[in-house]
Amino acid sequence: MHILRTLTAFAVLLVAVAAWLWAVAPPTGTIYLAATDMAPATIGDGVPATPPRDIAWQALDQRALAGWRGPYWLRWQLPAASAARTGDVAVRLSLRAASQPYWHGQPLPPNGVVGRTAAQERPGQIDVLRMLPAVAGTADDALVVLASSQHQWPRLASADAVLAVGPIASIYGYRLTPWLIAAFAGGALGAACLYFLAAQRGRAPVPGARLLLALGAVGLALPVLEGWRPLLGYAYPWHGPRLLALQALHLAAAVLLPAYLARRFGVALPASVRIGYLAALLVVIAWVPGFDNRGAALLLLSLLGSVALLLRARGEREERWPILALVVAGALAIPLLGGVFLDGPYFLFLAVLMGFLLVRHAAQLRALDQHNALLREERARLALQLLQRGIQPHWLMNTLTCLQELIEQAPLRASRLVEALAEQFDRLRDSSSQSSVTLDDELALCRNHLDIVGMAMEQQIGFEVEADPAGIWLPPGVLHAQVENALTHAGAPACAQHPFRLRVQRHGPCWVLELRSAQGVAAHRGRGTGTAYIEASLAAAWPGRWRFVQGPDGADWCSRMELPCAS
Repeated sequence: MHILRTLTAFAVLLVAVAAWLWAVAPPTGTIYLAATDMAPATIGDGVPATPPRDIAWQALDQRALAGWRGPYWLRWQLPAASAARTGDVAVRLSLRAASQPYWHGQPLPPNGVVGRTAAQERPGQIDVLRMLPAVAGTADDALVVLASSQHQWPRLASADAVLAVGPIASIYGYRLTPWLIAAFAGGALGAACLYFLAAQRGRAPVPGARLLLALGAVGLALPVLEGWRPLLGYAYPWHGPRLLALQALHLAAAVLLPAYLARRFGVALPASVRIGYLAALLVVIAWVPGFDNRGAALLLLSLLGSVALLLRARGEREERWPILALVVAGALAIPLLGGVFLDGPYFLFLAVLMGFLLVRHAAQLRALDQHNALLREERARLALQLLQRGIQPHWLMNTLTCLQELIEQAPLRASRLVEALAEQFDRLRDSSSQSSVTLDDELALCRNHLDIVGMAMEQQIGFEVEADPAGIWLPPGVLHAQVENALTHAGAPACAQHPFRLRVQRHGPCWVLELRSAQGVAAHRGRGTGTAYIEASLAAAWPGRWRFVQGPDGADWCSRMELPCAS
């Protein structure tokens, strides 16, 4: 099945990339032109219609133009003069500035208001579409633009001033056609996120769920920000913040994808490796020039890191290999497609990868639910066995025999024993009906049981606790089962001479509960019903996130439980 899934994912990705490349191909007849000339402009109270005849034009330098705030002139030499004069041509001007275009000395509708200062300027849209009216000129056709860029932030390395000339349908249709496929990809990813949230609803988070959901949110935000410019447009001062937001999303995706895969497949990475990877991402941001280049480098680094993680993981081959195939395909596409990858195939790749991860994660949740249902059934059976064991005839007969003697010899102690028995049965009944109890309640149950045994043998059995147990929850009976095991296998007299000692510590995201008791000489200790109940209860409460070990440690019998913290 995993081979079929891999081939299907490959086919979807290849078809999507091919469709995108077809969609973003320049429409027939469209010509993209960089400005041929530029010059500073001097304007007074009125806006001049044409540049002075003696103006000092200079060849376009996009890097130098990026530093000009204005006002300034730009001039484009347009081809196909006869077509322009018949009025069937449109232009799209991409310029980070307020602008006033002129066609054969006639003003076209302005884009904002050109100003000598920031207060006088009204920022224009970063992309503007204009029809070229028919004219009867004989000279070479040229579009002249008066512009100012007073509100630039942050300062970018290149002005990216470009003019697209072509048929009306191709120029006006550029806003919609290239982004249809990205919209479909975003819709598919959104549906996968909703499916994941529905599957996750009402369940305890499984490892990596929050990281995957955050990665899905990044995957949805990226095409929204990318599509903001061609679909809705914005005033040019928003261009810098939009690029910074895109870079932040690329950085977030570069961090979240490897982090999720490491969490999902249980790959433990040394702190030095994690710090080194984050340092490499920061080096890319600091030293790689250009936002597109930085985005591609961040993505490539993320995919290569993900490949290394997947190759290092063990087990779950059916889950790992389709993801590995998709990640390798994306890593190969970046150098092959260059900047085109970030303008479309990246969203499709991310949608396919995220959709697969979300759907498989939801399937894992369903499988986990089935497993948990079996564990709950097993735990209920073991809880019943534990309750039956707490009132087993042998222990109860011994206690009642002791009680009969105490009634005749020490009525007050007999009364206390009856009260302790009643309290013990009440606690056992309440604990067996709950899925979790506080550590304080569990300790009260253990101490009450030891008090009954101590009164029966006229010797106190101590239970010492190190650290504050407040705020810790655990399955009912897991400590009580360990106390019963010690009393059964080591014997009550040994436990009286060797008190129980519980140490509670927090190690990172886990609570560690270490219980020490008398060791005893029973050869089969640690393999009975009590141990099975403890392990089944912990597995039902925290699937895959618990640990229980026990065995002799010097003169002690040591039991150690590791439980995830609630925080």
